[in-house]
Amino acid sequence: MPSSPAANHQIRIKFALFFAFLCAIFLVLFYRVLEPSMILFSNDGPLGAANAACFRPPSSFLGVWYDLTSIGVAGGSYPFSLTGLLFWALGPLYYSKFYAPLTLLFLGSSAWYLFRKLQLAPLACALGGIAAALNSSFFSASCWGVGTHAVTVGASFLALGLIADPSERLRPVRIALAGLMVGAGVTEGADIGALFSLAVAAFVMYGAWFAEGPVGKKIAVGTGRVALVACFALFFAAQAVTTLIGTQIQGIAGTQQDNQTKQQHWDYATQWSLPKREALGFAIPGLFGYRMDTRDGGVYWGAVGRDPNWDRYFAGGKQGAPPMGSMRFSGGSPYAGILVLLIAGWAVAQSFRKKDSALTLANRRWIWFWLGTIVVSLLLAFGRFAPFYQLFYALPYFSTIRNPGKFTYFCNWAIVVLFAYGVNGLYRLYMQVQTGKAAAVRENLNSWWQRVRGFDRRWAIGCCIAFGVAALGWLIFASSGDAFESYLQEVQFDAATAHSIAKFSSGQVGIFLLFFAAAILLITLVLSGAFRGPRAKWGGTLLGLLLVVDLGHANLPWIVTWDYAQKYATNPIIDFLRKEPYQHRVAGLWPLMLQVFNVPKPLAEAEAYFRQLYGIEWTQHHFLYYNIQDLDKIQMPREPEDLVAFERKLFPTSSADLYRIGRQWRLTNTRYLLGSAAFLDLLNQYFDPQLRGFRIAERFNIVLKPDVTQFTKLEDLTAVQSTNGPFALFELTSAMPRTKLYSTWQVTTNDQAALDQLASPGFDPEKHLLVSSEIAAGAAATNQDPGDVKFISYAPKDIILNATPNVPSVLLLNDRFDPNWKVFVDGSQKTLIRCNYIMRGVQLPAGNHRVEFRFEPPVKAFYVSMAAVALSLLFCGLLLLPSSPKAVVPEVPRQNSPAKQPVATRH
Repeated sequence: MPSSPAANHQIRIKFALFFAFLCAIFLVLFYRVLEPSMILFSNDGPLGAANAACFRPPSSFLGVWYDLTSIGVAGGSYPFSLTGLLFWALGPLYYSKFYAPLTLLFLGSSAWYLFRKLQLAPLACALGGIAAALNSSFFSASCWGVGTHAVTVGASFLALGLIADPSERLRPVRIALAGLMVGAGVTEGADIGALFSLAVAAFVMYGAWFAEGPVGKKIAVGTGRVALVACFALFFAAQAVTTLIGTQIQGIAGTQQDNQTKQQHWDYATQWSLPKREALGFAIPGLFGYRMDTRDGGVYWGAVGRDPNWDRYFAGGKQGAPPMGSMRFSGGSPYAGILVLLIAGWAVAQSFRKKDSALTLANRRWIWFWLGTIVVSLLLAFGRFAPFYQLFYALPYFSTIRNPGKFTYFCNWAIVVLFAYGVNGLYRLYMQVQTGKAAAVRENLNSWWQRVRGFDRRWAIGCCIAFGVAALGWLIFASSGDAFESYLQEVQFDAATAHSIAKFSSGQVGIFLLFFAAAILLITLVLSGAFRGPRAKWGGTLLGLLLVVDLGHANLPWIVTWDYAQKYATNPIIDFLRKEPYQHRVAGLWPLMLQVFNVPKPLAEAEAYFRQLYGIEWTQHHFLYYNIQDLDKIQMPREPEDLVAFERKLFPTSSADLYRIGRQWRLTNTRYLLGSAAFLDLLNQYFDPQLRGFRIAERFNIVLKPDVTQFTKLEDLTAVQSTNGPFALFELTSAMPRTKLYSTWQVTTNDQAALDQLASPGFDPEKHLLVSSEIAAGAAATNQDPGDVKFISYAPKDIILNATPNVPSVLLLNDRFDPNWKVFVDGSQKTLIRCNYIMRGVQLPAGNHRVEFRFEPPVKAFYVSMAAVALSLLFCGLLLLPSSPKAVVPEVPRQNSPAKQPVATRH
C-alpha cells in the first residue's frame, strides 16, 4: 500500500533530523579542515595528485594520460560519478578538505534508506545509518584517500533498499534503478564494486527463493531480476568497465590466466591479506596500532601488507639475508564497534531460537543471509593465511584482483545490517511496549533479574562470561610485556618503539573493556524494560551516545590534517625541476645504488632521511603538485607489459652491463637524477662510460623548514642550496631530448630484436633510430643537420610542436607509444609510428610543419554512462512522484471491539 502524504512527511522529517545529526558529528570530528590552510591527509588522492594537470576534469572525463610517472601511461578516464562530480565542483583544494566526510555522509544516508525500506523502527534506521557512517573500515578508507570505497558501499545500500521495497508500485523501475546504483558502485570502486555487485545478485536470488510460489517461478523471477540489475549496471558502468579492462587487465603484466602466471602472481595478489589473529581488530580498535606514523606507540605493528618472503624467512629459521620487501603497511581498520557487535550478535542468537523469538521468520532468514556473508567474506579476507582464498583465486580473472583484506568491507557491511535488525528487535520487544508502570531503573533491574529466565538470562550471563574472558586475556597480555616487546624487536622495531607499542596496545584493550562493560550494561537495561514506553527516547539517546563515542574515539587516529601551504612549500631543487618540466624527466638514485653497489654503511645511513623525503614527499606530492615528470613509478601497481619488457631488457644482469641503466635514462629523456654527491664518479664510470655525461647541476643540503623548530615528520624537511652540500642534482648531459628529428632510421618489426639492439653496447640513440612500421627508408647517411623541433604548447593530452626538417625525417617524441594517441601534421592526420620499441613518432617531409599529438581514446562508453546517469535521474523522479489517490471507503468502527495489545512473551 502506498504511504499517505502525512506518513511521507513524517519520514522526511525523521530523515532530516538524522541527516542533521550526522552532519553535526562530522563537523565535530573534522572541524580542523574548516581552517583555511588545513586539508585532510590522503594517501591515494593527495592534494598534489588532485592538482596534477592530467587529472583535472572535465577533460579527464574523456580520458587520462598520466604523464607524471615513468614515460607515460594511459589512465583510462576519470569516472563521471559522485566522486568525479565532487572533484569537478569543489576543485583540488576543497575536494581535499571535504571529500572524506561527504562520502561518509552519503554512506550513512544510504544505509538509513535501506533500513527504512526494510520497515525497521526509526531508531534502528538512525542508529544503523550512524553505525555505517562511523564504521572504522569505511571511515579509515575514506580518511586514507579512497572514499570511493565508501561510495561503493553506499550505492550498494541504495540498491538493496530499492530491491527490498515492499511496494508493488513501479517495481520494474526500482529494480532497474537498483541496477544503475550497482553500476555506480562499480564505477566508483572498480573491482570492489564488481564484488559488491555479486553480493547484490546473491541478495536478489536469496529473496526470490523465499518468496511464495512454485520453485520454477522463484528461480525465473530471481534470474530475471538479476539479469535486469546486471544489464542496467553494465549500462551505467560502461565507462568504468572499459577503463578497468583497458588499464588493469589487457596488456598488463601478470594478468594472464594460465596456471604458471597465476602462481607467479600469488605473492603480489595476496600481500595485503588479513592475518587470522588480526580479526580481533573487529572488536578491539588499536590493538594492532593504527597508521604507520601514529605517535605515542600507536604505530601499526601487524602483518597486513607484509611481503610473503618475510613469512618464508621466519618459517625457515631466518637463514640467509633478510628479504628486501615490506614488513608491513596498513592504512585501515576493520573495527565495527563493540555495541554494534553485541547487538548484531543478539540478533543472530535470536534468529536461532526455536520458539519465542523476537524476530519474524522473514527477518530470521535475512539474518542468516547476512551471517553467511560475514563467514564467507571473513574466510576470504584471510587470503594467504588460510586455504579458502585459493578457491576464489582459481576462478577466471579473479586472480587480477589484489588484496584479500578488502573482503573485510563485506564483513562490516553485513555487521551493520545485523546491528540494525538487532536494534529493531530490541526496540519492538523491549522499548515500544507500554504496558505496566515504569519503575526506577535500579529497582526495575533488580526485580527483572529475579524473575527473568530463558534466553534473556542466558544472554546476560553469556555477556558477563565474555567480559570476564576478555578481562583475563587483558591481564595475560599485559603481563607478557617483555615477550611481546622481544617479538616486536624481531619484526624491525627498536627497543624504545617496541616498549611504547606494548604500552599503547595494552591501553587500547583496557579502553575496549570499558566500552564493553558500558555496552553490556546498556543492553541489559534495555532487556530489563528500563526504557519501556515513555523512557524509550532516553534508551535510544543512550544507545546513540555510546555508539558515537565508541566509534568516534576509535576513528580519531585516522583523521590527520595537513597544513598544505607548509607541506607543498617549494625549494630551490623543486623550482629548478618545475621549469618547463615537459622538457626532461627526473629520477632518484636510491635504492638503485644500494642494489648494485656496496655502499658504505655510514653513507647509506646519512642518506636515510633524503631517501624517504624523495621517495615519499617529493615523488608522491611535490612532483605531482608542480607537474614534474618522474621516471620512477608512482602509484602503479599494475604495469603495462611493454614497459616491463623495456625496463627488464635495460636492467643489468652483471656489473659488466651497468651501462644499460644509463642507456635507459638516455632513451627516456631522464636528464636529472638525485642522490649523494659522492656518486658522481660511479655514475660516469659505470652508467655512461663512453660519454661520461654526468655532472653536478646543483648541490644541496636537507634542513628543517624555516618555521619548524623540531623534526617530527618528513614534511618538516626541505632542500637548500649549499656549495659543499652532501646531496646533488645530477645532470645527464648525454640524455636524449624530448623531441628529435632523424633523417636516417632502421625498420625493425621484431620487438625482441629491437630490444636487443637498444641494449647493445654499440647502439647510439643520438644517431640510430628504430621504427616498428614499414615506412620508406631515410636518406643516405649525411653530415647535414636534419633540422629542429620546438614545443609550441604542452598539455598532458595535447602536445603541439613546430618541426623544420631539412630532409624527409622521422620526428621522435620520447613519450610512451599508445594506439590511442593520434598525430596531425599541418591539420591532417598521419600514421603514428612506434619508435625505439616503446616511443612514438611521425614521418615528416622536408619543410616547416605544425605537428600535434592528441590523446583521443574511445569515448562511446562515456556517453553511454552519461545516458545512464540521465536515466537514473528520470527513474528517481518517477519514484518521487506521488501515487494517484485512490478512493477510500471510510471504515465504520465496530462496537465492543477491544484494541489489540502486544502479546506478552516470557524470556
